[in-house]
Amino acid sequence: MNNVETLLSKRWILKRDDRDRYYKIKDHMKELRNLFQDKLGYSLVSHQQFIRLDKIPGKPEPWMGITDFKTIEEYQILCYVLIFLEDREIEEQFILSHLTEFIQVQLKVNEEYWLKHAHRKMLVSVLKFCMKEQLIVQDDGNTDHFIQDQQVEALFENTGLSRYFMRNFTTDIFEWNEPSQFMQNEWLNENERDRGVIRRQRIYRRLLLSCGIYRENDELNDDFSYIRNYRKRIQNDFNQFFPCDLQVYQSSAYLILDEEVRVGRLFPKSNALDELVIICCSQIRKGIKNGDYHIDSQEIYYEEKERMLKRMRIAIQKQHQFLPSTYRQKSIEQLVNEVYQRMLEIGFAKEEKENVLFYPVVAKLVGEFDGEGDKS
Repeated sequence: MNNVETLLSKRWILKRDDRDRYYKIKDHMKELRNLFQDKLGYSLVSHQQFIRLDKIPGKPEPWMGITDFKTIEEYQILCYVLIFLEDREIEEQFILSHLTEFIQVQLKVNEEYWLKHAHRKMLVSVLKFCMKEQLIVQDDGNTDHFIQDQQVEALFENTGLSRYFMRNFTTDIFEWNEPSQFMQNEWLNENERDRGVIRRQRIYRRLLLSCGIYRENDELNDDFSYIRNYRKRIQNDFNQFFPCDLQVYQSSAYLILDEEVRVGRLFPKSNALDELVIICCSQIRKGIKNGDYHIDSQEIYYEEKERMLKRMRIAIQKQHQFLPSTYRQKSIEQLVNEVYQRMLEIGFAKEEKENVLFYPVVAKLVGEFDGEGDKS
């Protein structure tokens, strides 16, 4: 990957882990900083330990959370882990029981809290995430064993990176009551700038980080209208980052990356779940082409949720024999639910009361298993 792709793909580039890449980016810091700031409004942060690009979305999406986490409690525990590390020096060691005691006090629960398997499993999930992001290093013990036994100990080391994990805000976030205020804050200090620049950067962020942008209304000033009017300019701007093609249709737009671009690989992942998602998308596409399903003027397919789940169930049953053994052991209902939740997570679909709507992106995906069980 080149410098741009590396910055977009990783949370940070650590000098201790990739010294060559760190200094390559450092040597081109001025031009990279100007490029990201001008086109996307992103800040490129240079530190003696790391270089990081602050990637803020133009519009929040479900997949932008920590997908390793399944509960709100895991986010709470993560915050308490960050607070715990705040008072510790770089390379300072600590044992697991000291951390669990601290979290217990912060949650205002008694020692029986860790007797529950679900609570220990959540903590292990958070610790694995912290190790993956290199906020801590495990020096001794096995964290997984804590799931089975709350008396298990493990030795960790603070890397010091936890102090830079969270974003810095210019205002007191404890005064905010709605998630939307976090996004509004992004532009609070930009009133003196050209509003057109702010709008362009927001739309560029959406194209970069979302699977597609759709015509959500008929107003002239919506994001999709901007893309249609400035298509060639947008294409040229993104080609400064990497080879890509901006595809604009009647009511949707997509930034399609060239094969050699190694960034943004959210979907599909190399697993049977994403393959089943593609199978279900193929069935929706066939149904639309055959006139079995109806789409509105914005090319959005609406369906009653229960009817849609029934259609997905039929599609998955037809392919069940080709799935890996771990998936064949699951019930059809479980597979349907996992596929449906995955489609919601990655922004292919959205629930609206008793209905579910599928965005035009589902019609761009085609796939099936061949007789040998491979996806073609």
